[in-house]
Amino acid sequence: MPPGLDDAVAAEALVLRDELAAEIAGATRAEALREGVRVAILGAPNAGKSSLLNAMAGRDAAIVSPQAGTTRDVVEARMILAGVPVVLADTAGLRATADAIEAEGIRRAHAQAAMAEITLAVFAADAPPDAETMALDAIRVVNKCDLAPPPLEGLAVSARTGAGLDALRATLEAAVRARAGLADQASLTRPRHSAALADAVAALDLLPEAPLPELRAEALRGAVLALGRLTGRVGVEAVLDLVFSEFCIGK
Repeated sequence: MPPGLDDAVAAEALVLRDELAAEIAGATRAEALREGVRVAILGAPNAGKSSLLNAMAGRDAAIVSPQAGTTRDVVEARMILAGVPVVLADTAGLRATADAIEAEGIRRAHAQAAMAEITLAVFAADAPPDAETMALDAIRVVNKCDLAPPPLEGLAVSARTGAGLDALRATLEAAVRARAGLADQASLTRPRHSAALADAVAALDLLPEAPLPELRAEALRGAVLALGRLTGRVGVEAVLDLVFSEFCIGK
């Protein structure tokens, strides 16, 4: 073996391993580009969540009624923001209730908030802010600003008149861009791509611990085979050609 070959290969493999790990870490952002960023809309009954959903979606996706507790199940609407698919989810109003069906709707509302990438906490300008919605880690939106001054800080909008909706859309677009990582280099878009890179990283992780050259070579072979599932088959001859081009072997 040429002097320094083992160390040079190990160093390059470590750099490659870190680059592949970074790609895997970015897979969540790429998944958002493919599946869509979920935005949950939560708030007390009659805060105007369904009206807000309809106004943002540009269609009557949810039933709107002055009767509190109209929304029992999750109502979804799909749209495009910042070039990214977005799923808006309207949910049941948050309040204490003895109604079993409404209670299940509220449970589903909390479940939506837990799995959403972005949450909108919606308040009504003509009602005192409720403690449950105030406790949410979310973008605060004060709806019905055409009826009364906003009682708290947040994006003041009116789903009925359209006031403030452009500002809300711009805020959501910024959040979606950050979530989808649009400022970063394009990343993995398929689960099988992530799986192949994970296998390559696992193989390269064996390299520093391998006590024999033959075992280190086997670790490299495993990484090459995993990468070959993405790029097409990488043969041993291609690897040998690269090694011979970098080192003066046999001269």
